[in-house]
Formats: sequence, C-alpha cells, structure tokens
Amino acid sequence: YSNKPELKKFLLEKCNKVIFVSNWLKKRFFLNLNFKHKNNTKVIYNFVNKLKKFPKKNKIIIFSGKLNKSKGFEIFGNSIIQILNKYPDWKALVYGNEQRESFNFYHPRLKINNWIGHSNLLKKYEKSSISIVNPTWEEPFGRTALESASRGCAVITSKSGGLSETFKNNLILKKNNKLELIKLLSKLIENKKLLKNIQIQNFKNVKHTPN
Repeated sequence: YSNKPELKKFLLEKCNKVIFVSNWLKKRFFLNLNFKHKNNTKVIYNFVNKLKKFPKKNKIIIFSGKLNKSKGFEIFGNSIIQILNKYPDWKALVYGNEQRESFNFYHPRLKINNWIGHSNLLKKYEKSSISIVNPTWEEPFGRTALESASRGCAVITSKSGGLSETFKNNLILKKNNKLELIKLLSKLIENKKLLKNIQIQNFKNVKHTPN
C-alpha cells in the first residue's frame, strides 16, 4: 500500500517531517509522484561510534541478520562451505535467525548463533576480518555494512538499494551469486596485503558518526 501516490501525498501533507534512512529510499518514495522533493522531507542516516584503535583481527568471516534468501544467506551458506574446505585456518560466524525459512548449512568451523545484543555484535565485528552483506532484495540502508566496516572488516556487499551510502564500497559483487562470492573471498584470503589495506581504509573512513 505504501507505493500508492495518494497515501504518499497524504503523508507529505499531514506530517511535520518525513524521514528517510537513505537517499535511495527517498528517491523510491517520490518515484511515482509528479515532484521529487518537499521541504518537510529529510535523509537521516544510521550512525556508529568510531573506535580509537584498530582492533586485533582473527581469521573469521561473519554474517549477521535475518537468515533468509532476501538477505543473501542462501548464497553465503553455499559459498562458505567451499571456502572453509579450501582454507582450513579460517572459520565463519553467523548471528541471526529466521522462522519462515530453514537452511541446513553445516561445517565444523561454521557456527550459526541466535541474535545477540548490539554491543556484543559490534565486538564480534572487531574480531572478524571479513563481513558479508549481500542482500538479494533492495536494502533501504544496510546498517550491518556500516557497522562492520567501522570495526575494520573488509565488507563484501551486493549492488542493493542504499548499501552504497553506508561506507565507501570497495568490494562489490558483480553478480550476487555463489561463484562471485567464492572468487572475492578467495582473493581477500590469499592476498593478505589487500585484505589489510581494505580493513584499515574502512576503519579510518567511517561516513556516518554522531557528529
């Protein structure tokens, strides 16, 4: 229903302020209206506090969020098994759940956990080397990309919605599929210098802070 022009106009007329979490989302909102902006609309991004010191990294690949196809979990799961078989000194951590969909990905170095508190999740990002944020649907913003990048993860993303506004994307999947994800993960794992450079770049250049 939110795509109906009459409802959108009603919101714009009756609300003091309409807030969007990304420019992409704002553009989508105005897509079927005969104007592209109104003075009571504003983009306010999610933000994250920066760390003062680059954290110690372990050979961990992390995925967090709803464990469904829309968030790219099926692609991640099918890819990570091969990666863990190929690189025995790496492991993978998953945080999240999904009651509507079920996947049976298993590997002795893949640990799938339920949701944890936000501050604890940030600490997991600090220890991880690579974060996967590859939704197949149009992500309105993508807070996991923002947060894991700020904690010095090399973040692999898909071309989705507002993800490009979360941080300076440097690892974007050409196609959001198993083959491309395995290729990019392998490149990072085998090229330690590249991995470190991207981690430091993400850590230093946080786009959205409280300031």
